[in-house]
Amino acid sequence: MIGMSFWMVLYAAALIGSILLIKSLQPTGPLLYVLAVAPALPIGGTIIVFLRYIDAVDEYVRAITTRRFVIATGLTLFLCTAWGFLENNAGAHEFSLYLVYPLFWGLYGATSIFVRQAS
Repeated sequence: MIGMSFWMVLYAAALIGSILLIKSLQPTGPLLYVLAVAPALPIGGTIIVFLRYIDAVDEYVRAITTRRFVIATGLTLFLCTAWGFLENNAGAHEFSLYLVYPLFWGLYGATSIFVRQAS
C-alpha cells in the first residue's frame, strides 16, 4: 500500500511541523487552529486508501477485511465510551482523543489475528 505510506509520512511531517511551529511562533487565533488540526488531515487520506483497497480485492478478502474493520470499530467505540464513563464517574485519567485512531488500528491488528474467516 504505497498510498498508505505516503499519507503516514505526510502525517508525521504535519505532526512534527505543527508542533515545532506552534512552539516557535506561539500563534493565536485561526493560525493556531490550522496548525493544531493539520496532523489530522492526512488521516482522511489513509481512510480513502483503505476504502480503495477494500474495493480492489476479491469478495472473500473484502468480506474478511470488512468484518475485521467492523469489529475493530465496535471495540473502539465500546472502549472509548466505557472510558468516558470512567472519566466522568470514577475519576479515571483523561484519554486524549487523538489516540482513538491509533487505538482503532491496534484493535484492527489484534482482530486480524482472530478473524480469519468471512463469517
